[in-house]
Amino acid sequence: MFPAICIIFALLLESAGGFLITVDAHEEICFHEHVLENERITISFEVMEGGFKDIGVSIKGPEGELLHHSDRDSVGSFTFSASKRGVFTLCFDNQLSTLTPKVLMFQFHVIRGLAYYTDPQRRGDDVLEQAIVQLMINELSGKMIAVKQEQEYMHVRYRGHLAVSDSVHFRIVSWSIFGPSMLLIMTVLEVYYLKRFFEVRRVV
Repeated sequence: MFPAICIIFALLLESAGGFLITVDAHEEICFHEHVLENERITISFEVMEGGFKDIGVSIKGPEGELLHHSDRDSVGSFTFSASKRGVFTLCFDNQLSTLTPKVLMFQFHVIRGLAYYTDPQRRGDDVLEQAIVQLMINELSGKMIAVKQEQEYMHVRYRGHLAVSDSVHFRIVSWSIFGPSMLLIMTVLEVYYLKRFFEVRRVV
């Protein structure tokens, strides 16, 4: 039982990477992943906070070829199979922002093929049945990461909506106090003015 649990955690750490990062103004952050030929790569991201919620995104292949590039993206999802073996690079560029850092959540997920687990050079055994189970766990881990990302996204949205709700509540309370106070002051002033207006002055 314990070895199976260790295998599950190892696969979760190896096959998927879900991150919440902050990219400062004029900063570029890159992530690299070694991928084998015909393995499937899934990249998804969404800008959560900062400015107009946009950021530059570029994906490069093993030989530096540009697979995708955009200067201003708020959300995106890309899935493709690696045509060759090598290191794939994902970069987030905040060079266009002068002052505002960007907070974004992204996933860089590589789905390994069955051959990856059956190759004795990459694993400690060559049991095909265990390799199939590992592949199924790998696919399940990708879905779990997607659910986790959705929960994090909803949590960030909840914090934003809560801040707006608190601000509106404070303004309503302030206005509910300010309005009657002004009405009371105006009433007192009007009574005082009318009293002075109708006051009869006698000259002795």
